[in-house]
Amino acid sequence: MTIQSLPNLCIKEEWKILKYLVAVTDHLAAFAFMLGIIYSFSRRKFVILASLLGIIAGALVFAVRLYDPRGMNLILIAFNRRLVVSLACLAIISIISTSLTALFRQKILWLVNLVILSLLIFTAFIYLLPPILQFTREFIYFGEAGISTNSILRALGYSLGIILCLLIILGGYEVHKSLNTATQSYIFMLASIIIFALEYIAASIVALQKLKLLKISDSFMNISVFDVMIWHNSNPNAFLFAELGLAAAMLLFVILTHLRPSHSFPNKALLRKEKARLRDSRRWSMSLAVFGTLAIFVVTILHYYDTKPPVEIQPEPYDISDGIITIKLENISDGHLHKFSYVTPGGYDVRFLAVKKPAGTAYGVGLDACEICGIAGYFERGDEEVICKRCDVVMNKNTIGFKGGCNPIPFDYEIKEGKIFIDVKVLEAHEKRFK
Repeated sequence: MTIQSLPNLCIKEEWKILKYLVAVTDHLAAFAFMLGIIYSFSRRKFVILASLLGIIAGALVFAVRLYDPRGMNLILIAFNRRLVVSLACLAIISIISTSLTALFRQKILWLVNLVILSLLIFTAFIYLLPPILQFTREFIYFGEAGISTNSILRALGYSLGIILCLLIILGGYEVHKSLNTATQSYIFMLASIIIFALEYIAASIVALQKLKLLKISDSFMNISVFDVMIWHNSNPNAFLFAELGLAAAMLLFVILTHLRPSHSFPNKALLRKEKARLRDSRRWSMSLAVFGTLAIFVVTILHYYDTKPPVEIQPEPYDISDGIITIKLENISDGHLHKFSYVTPGGYDVRFLAVKKPAGTAYGVGLDACEICGIAGYFERGDEEVICKRCDVVMNKNTIGFKGGCNPIPFDYEIKEGKIFIDVKVLEAHEKRFK
């Protein structure tokens, strides 16, 4: 199947599923694989308890953000940046403790390593969970009923993303558990934590710069803070691919070392048991391959179709007489975004938009520009979303005509007798925006 043929398989509302499937997978898949390995390595309730406490703490942070106490916004932003730095430090300490445990194999080192890994998981959940929970607030758009086809589709995409990440945890757990020796177990876990550490070291450099603790011109080994920021922004999935590449290496290693029994058995019953164990290990390896491939497919191909802007909307004709622009409502009543253009006497091309809102019979009218991103303009995605071309901020069509944020700048107009009437002087007052 080619990329070009994929849209032919899509139903009209598919993008609503894609948006949250992509978002959840992108946020959690890399961490999910490392989590599965750590669960397999420890096999202790202590690590599970740390995960549960991290989930509870992450939910509490989300609750604070949800109720948005007065004066807390800047505090929460700073807290989040410090959390990123803490994750990087804990990951580095985890690498050191895991290496020492692998080298000396002493129980006290193993217990210390278990505590450090538990702290790493606890902190990671606090950082990663709030944005995942935030997605649930977007299922119902402004003006929609509480339960609708659209909200169900969004929730379905979200649920599929959670399920895929849980399957990656399970696959990583089972495949790592199948490794034959403790040395192999340490090697793959250490590699996974190193990838995680590199991701958060890069993120922590960005966070420290925003906390004013690093200057953008600071450098180490000829790599500046600015270089790291550019690379981090340009390669958002690099560490996810690295984790899934490690997963592929681990599952191939398990498959190759579990093809047949490596030694003889005193009876056929024990031989059958060993063959069943090897077969189960190979099957879990293949399952992890499927889960990893799905994750890559989601964050690449599906992400591309979820965020790809459609063909540029061309300005449509309208009637103009005595300085009054007239647009028939029947021409824009299909619920899609319609763009128009008026060239002022000063030679400025003033673009404006009109759309019938999904909720009710109201219409939204505004400039193809906003106060934040200027004249970058907008494109349409799906049935409700209008996207800013410059910052990719999503606006619900029901909010077009309202002031604020990245919404199209509203202006005065009149609707009567099945038509929209716009005085060209109103548009000419905004012409300098389009210079």
